[in-house]
Amino acid sequence: MKNDYAHLRDLRIDIQTDNDIYYQEFALLLDKPEFLNLLPILRQTYFVTNLFPLKDFDDELDYYERNHFFKNTKVKIDLSKYKKVAEIKDSFPDLEDFIQSANVLPEVLDAECDLICYEFNRPPYFLDPIKQALFCGAVNDKYFKPTQARTVDFSVMGAWPTLERIAIFVSPTSTYEDVKEEFRKARKLMKTDKRLSYYKPRTDTAPNIRKYRHWYWQHLSGKRYKTISDEWMDNPKAKQNDPGADENFVLKGINTYKRLLET
Repeated sequence: MKNDYAHLRDLRIDIQTDNDIYYQEFALLLDKPEFLNLLPILRQTYFVTNLFPLKDFDDELDYYERNHFFKNTKVKIDLSKYKKVAEIKDSFPDLEDFIQSANVLPEVLDAECDLICYEFNRPPYFLDPIKQALFCGAVNDKYFKPTQARTVDFSVMGAWPTLERIAIFVSPTSTYEDVKEEFRKARKLMKTDKRLSYYKPRTDTAPNIRKYRHWYWQHLSGKRYKTISDEWMDNPKAKQNDPGADENFVLKGINTYKRLLET
């Protein structure tokens, strides 16, 4: 009996991950005969003559992209190899214009990997594993992030530039523990990513912030510290909560608020 899938053995992708959920996610895409049959076509299109070790993926891919970029190697996406070509054209109305105009290999490769995700009904976090399969014949979970905190430039979604924001992306495989871990990373990003310096996270909110702000505006209106103190202490609630709000205390409070405004 003829084995119609025997030729796929040489295309088998090595999966390197200790996470069983990730392993299954990889296997159920990378072992599809339709996906494996695409690999020789893709490798020919993108000049992949020799696979490089997975451990060298970052450096080798960077060299590959820069080398072909500076050589101005022109590549075109051939949509005819996709079964969902009609859906692709309908979902991405500008795609054919992109194919005709784009020739910088790295951006064309990214677009191709996105189309593969669409063809096989997989989310965009499969993009880098697809590249690993293409260039290395192996994948790991280094870039496989079904749950991830990221700095995102939302200006690509509108007509005007916007400041970056932090987003936590989730998937059907995300667990509560995954989200908590990425939340911790998101808080760290707000403190370390220079693009997010405007966040100025404050976990030490001044307990008297409402009072200080009230005094600050009273002082800006021309009132003296003694007057602000007297009026504040005439308030029954204030007197109950601030038995020592004399003019010196008001002065210190206003100065504290001014320092906060300078940060």
